Amino acid sequence: MRTRSALGLAAALTLAACAHPAPKSAPPMSWSLNHTESEGAKLAYGVPQTDQVLVMMTCQMHSGRVEVSMTAPQDRAQGRIGLASRGERLELAADVAPSPMGDVAVVMAHTDAGQAALDRFARSGDLTVSGQGRAVKAAARGEDRTKVADFFGACRRSA
Repeated sequence: MRTRSALGLAAALTLAACAHPAPKSAPPMSWSLNHTESEGAKLAYGVPQTDQVLVMMTCQMHSGRVEVSMTAPQDRAQGRIGLASRGERLELAADVAPSPMGDVAVVMAHTDAGQAALDRFARSGDLTVSGQGRAVKAAARGEDRTKVADFFGACRRSA
C-alpha cells in the first residue's frame, strides 16, 4: 500500500508542477553608459533599471585609466578579473573589498584604457568576462556598441 501511496503522491506532484507556468528565463542584460562631471564615465553590463550588474567599468575623462569591477559572494571572492575580446586576453589582479550589501564583495582592478583586449572590445563589441567562478559573454550589439565606443573614447588620453 505504501508503494501505491508514494506513486500517487509523485504523480500528483508531477501534475501539479505541470499546472503551474514555467519560470521566466533570466531578464536580458545590456550595456548602459553614464557620464557625470564628478564621477566620470561609467559603462555597466547588467539588467536594465536594476542593481543586477555583472561588470562595471569607470574612468575619469581622458585619464587613460579604467577601473573594472565585479561583485561576488564574500566567501568566494577571488582577486582576479579576466577580459577577452577577439583573441586578445587581459588578466587583471584585483583587490577584494567588502560591500555595504553584507555578504557580497566588490572585486576591483585598474588598467590602461589602451590595453589590446579593451581596444578590441571598443571596436568589435565582443567581450567575455571571467572571474569569480564564472565566464560570461557580454557582447555589445546594436546601440550598445556605440555606448562601448563612446566610453573608451571618453577614457583615452587626449592627443
